[in-house]
Amino acid sequence: MSENKKVLGIVFANMHEHFVSELTDLRTMASVPFGGRYRLIDFTLSDMVAAGVDNVGVVVKRNYVSLMDHVGSGREYDLARKIGGLKIFPPFGERGNNNYTGKLEALNGIMRYITDTPFDLAILTDSNFVASIDYTDVVDRHVKTGADITAVYKTEIIDESVEKDNVTFEVGEDKRITAVYLNEKAGVKAANSMWAYVVNKELLIDLVKEGVKKGLTNFEKDVLQAKCGEIKLYGYEYTGYLARISSMKSYFDANLALTKKENMRELFSKHPVYTKIRDDAPARYIDGSSIKASVVADGCYIEGYVDNSVLFRGAKVGKDAIVINCVLMQDTVVESGAYLENVICDKETVITRGKKLKGERTHPVYVEKQEII
Repeated sequence: MSENKKVLGIVFANMHEHFVSELTDLRTMASVPFGGRYRLIDFTLSDMVAAGVDNVGVVVKRNYVSLMDHVGSGREYDLARKIGGLKIFPPFGERGNNNYTGKLEALNGIMRYITDTPFDLAILTDSNFVASIDYTDVVDRHVKTGADITAVYKTEIIDESVEKDNVTFEVGEDKRITAVYLNEKAGVKAANSMWAYVVNKELLIDLVKEGVKKGLTNFEKDVLQAKCGEIKLYGYEYTGYLARISSMKSYFDANLALTKKENMRELFSKHPVYTKIRDDAPARYIDGSSIKASVVADGCYIEGYVDNSVLFRGAKVGKDAIVINCVLMQDTVVESGAYLENVICDKETVITRGKKLKGERTHPVYVEKQEII
């Protein structure tokens, strides 16, 4: 991290929830389970902690009980501190703080926290992606270029699931952003925003105050696009592993991608990814069970056949049950003789004896939390 620069992290926990409304009906986007034992926010917080950011505010809007239960005091991330550390900001937490519709309103709701916290730069980020961002390098590049705002992006083909919710950049050879576009068409290769930005403190405060006066709410449209020619806006190209959660299919694919060793290695090799500890016994594989190319978390109990699937902590697969291309969240039970293919089971679901559920790779079947079939 650039010498003597204090950095504040701000995480928007509820952005982009419409992409996976089935998963976010009872939880925030930030607390969506991923990869066998994690939540999406774990990757964001771990990236910040790895860069030495020890002061992080999480702005929530609704359905944040599961998020608070997961992150707790921040101890798992080394963010349980008397000074700084992890803070969660629910709506209506302060006088005059209404439920926000955009990031500028959300930032205005925590303005006292922003002004009272000693920092030079802020990292603003959403929670709808899985990546391993080196924020030390991002901040160093921000300082070196003298940028007002640095936007992290990935050069990629725009997926149809985000055709109506993307921000792309026109980036010069010096990485200065010369134009900002909203809602680029699917199939176009572009510098696609990762919804992660480094912003200078004084500018951030000025932008929020101006936004409040003018009734502006959207950071990307009302700041990045509107002020692209006025401020020093630079891009930082991220070239590592990235999984955007922009549809149920993308969520399904992103989980199953971790069954490939190269993806697992690229995502987890740079620094540790922290999460809430659950004291489970190691996974148990009973005689006659068969597991192929799968991610199996601790606490699982396997008697049947599992292939190319992700099993979260405490999942159970009964005798003669078959699980193929599935994501089974925490404490899911698949009873004896059941057959599951291309299925996402939310937490604590039960698939009873002999039942058969089969979706398609493009349209996986989703079983709601605590549902019994």
